[in-house]
Amino acid sequence: MAEGSSPTKIVIVDDHLMVAEGVGRLISAEPDLLTVGIASNATEGIDLAVQSEADVVLMDFHLPDGDGIAATAEILRKRPGTLVIMFSSDEDDELLARAVEAGCAGFIQKTRSSAEILSMIRAAIKGESIVSTAMLTSLLTHLTSTRVSPAHGITTRELEVLNLLARGVATEAISTSLFLSTHTVRNHIRNILAKLGAHSKLEAVAIATREGIVTMGDRTT
Repeated sequence: MAEGSSPTKIVIVDDHLMVAEGVGRLISAEPDLLTVGIASNATEGIDLAVQSEADVVLMDFHLPDGDGIAATAEILRKRPGTLVIMFSSDEDDELLARAVEAGCAGFIQKTRSSAEILSMIRAAIKGESIVSTAMLTSLLTHLTSTRVSPAHGITTRELEVLNLLARGVATEAISTSLFLSTHTVRNHIRNILAKLGAHSKLEAVAIATREGIVTMGDRTT
């Protein structure tokens, strides 16, 4: 963490308190990360995320008073800049698709190691989509089956960036592949998110896939 900068504030929403408290301690042991609260249900999670002005929310799918998907949408409605990451062992395609469409920025499986969890949180904070290749392929296959008419306004260069995002390629690798600066790639990604009304790169890829802007065929090398 740069000298003088504040740690990233993280809220954990999970009704399994042993898991939540353990992850909370893991996070707060890091100098650049800080757990600012733990909630055991969706209502508390929404309130805590907003009141604490959390930068990141780790959200479980299944909660006693609803689900993490509806809670994600409500948090993003109230605080659009919040990064919501699904933290669950559930990998059902329909749930994954609904979570992405609600604005979820990525997924961390509860079976991941402590080091992997921290690494994935930091990657998400940097703007990367944190989802395994298998989950991404499964998600996009599911969304392809519900495709509607293509959206408009995506430029040729933005389409190239979108196709690479749909392959799970990180920002720096995209800049290398397209012979662009990282700054330029990030500008393209910001434009893509704005045009598609997406909260994250993962949501942008999901929208683009569902609307036929990119296809599973585009993802082959």
